[in-house]
Amino acid sequence: MADGNDPAVNRTRRMGRSALPHLLAMVIFGLLAWSGGSMLRQGVDGLAVPSLMIGAAGVVGALLMAAGGPSRHADRSGPDPHQLVRVAMVLVAVTALVTGTALAPDGMDRGFVISVDAVLAGALASYALLAGEQRRPARLPG
Repeated sequence: MADGNDPAVNRTRRMGRSALPHLLAMVIFGLLAWSGGSMLRQGVDGLAVPSLMIGAAGVVGALLMAAGGPSRHADRSGPDPHQLVRVAMVLVAVTALVTGTALAPDGMDRGFVISVDAVLAGALASYALLAGEQRRPARLPG
């Protein structure tokens, strides 16, 4: 029987708690990608293409964060896989905002489309920056 001080039990509990927000993010970003696909069929490219990009990047990023569990490479000097996923999601957010601005319609709807794209890109970038374990600096002896 495992007691409360068993490291394996504590690690399993931590992983279960940390996977739930990523699963929720997968659902939310999946719905965003799905709505982007339906908008694409309706000819609303300024909103559809960024929604598809942000939704797909969010689903893949959240899946990689949830599947990876705690970063195994956090102690090594090489790049952290979670950090690479976060950087990729931020790059997709910036690319989606630029794409949405380029595809935004002329006229009075242009500002609305750009602002919606900016909010969605900000949501993906915020998730990317706040998701997963952050690398902590090594403690100095003493």
